[in-house]
Amino acid sequence: MASFPSPSGPLSNRQFALLWGGQSVSRFGDGVISVALPLLVLMVTRSATDLGVVVAARLVPTVLFLLLGGALSDRVSRRLAMLVSDASRALISAALGVLAVAGRLNFTEMLLGAVIFGLFDALFYPASTALLPEVVGVEQLTASNSLIGISSTLAGGLLGPLAGGVISSSIGVSWSLIIDGGTFVVSALCLAAMRGGARPVSAEATMINDIRDGLSYCRRTPWLFWSIAVAGVANALIFTPSTIMLPLLFKHVLHSPNWMVGVGFASVGLGGMLGAVAMMSVVRVKARVRSMWLAWTVASMMSIPLGLANSAWLASGIAFVSGALLMMGTIWWNSLMQSEVPAEMLGRVSSVDWTFSLGLSPVGVALAGVVSGTVGVRTTIVVPGIVVGVVAMAILASVQSITDIDRRR
Repeated sequence: MASFPSPSGPLSNRQFALLWGGQSVSRFGDGVISVALPLLVLMVTRSATDLGVVVAARLVPTVLFLLLGGALSDRVSRRLAMLVSDASRALISAALGVLAVAGRLNFTEMLLGAVIFGLFDALFYPASTALLPEVVGVEQLTASNSLIGISSTLAGGLLGPLAGGVISSSIGVSWSLIIDGGTFVVSALCLAAMRGGARPVSAEATMINDIRDGLSYCRRTPWLFWSIAVAGVANALIFTPSTIMLPLLFKHVLHSPNWMVGVGFASVGLGGMLGAVAMMSVVRVKARVRSMWLAWTVASMMSIPLGLANSAWLASGIAFVSGALLMMGTIWWNSLMQSEVPAEMLGRVSSVDWTFSLGLSPVGVALAGVVSGTVGVRTTIVVPGIVVGVVAMAILASVQSITDIDRRR
């Protein structure tokens, strides 16, 4: 650990400042649309089922094509891949927004837009992870990922949704799509202003073989294999279902007012922001893998006291701590991947991580909804925390090869 440093280190790097600035604006747009899109779908179709179909229409192609997107980002310029993705999503958002403002947007067009969006998400996610180590040095990865975490929480999790609510209530929900498209334009312009980065080494193998190589690398690298597996399960059983379990706990168990549900979600976001700020002071940690696993494991186990909480304020405090630890573990994880995985393999490894994280999420949410109706909300929250905590600690203690990369330092 070291004394608290200024974030001006990474931001003094013009390349990173452009990347971070553009992505911060884009995350603000993501926050706006997270509120506006459900309202828009319900306004056009008046169907909760259609809302679920539109959300799934974006997620499914993302999960299906992430491995392909990772392989592609290891063959072409990562900056160019992100730029094409941002520019394409800007066009889609603007086109749908214009149709919505004109009163001509229908369900089919929203469905098609969601599918195309999902395809470009599949290219963007692995490329964005792989680009950062081309922009900053290894010693600045943790600080850079911390700044990204701060902007993601502040712009995407707090300011964006707040603005989305204001925009939807004032000038109209349809304009949110056009504004979201504008944020993608800003991000694309920032990427265009960056200097061209090093192009990954061209591979002679087919794209299918590239994907197999990425999967094989993850499988034979213990810290990657076990981290992706355990984190994927924790995400599916605890963190993603929290989007429905937290409201159920607050409303059906603790009988809290609606505004208190907002406090609970805001507590997770504020905790994440504090965790990212705290990680700015982490210059060099010897036990990186162990620290990451402990942060994620304790964050998972916070669902135990959360499920047993007897007041909404106590539950919000627990959610705050969980959000902070989750963000700290995520920053360590991204920095580890970006420093330890070979540059020519990073896009594919990142795509494997994204595939497991996103692919298991719908299963976890659906399972939590069914189980909570059978065994109760508290049990559905507490039991996964116990299971994931015990399994994670047992694996960390028994599989010594997980921490080999730190012992070799």
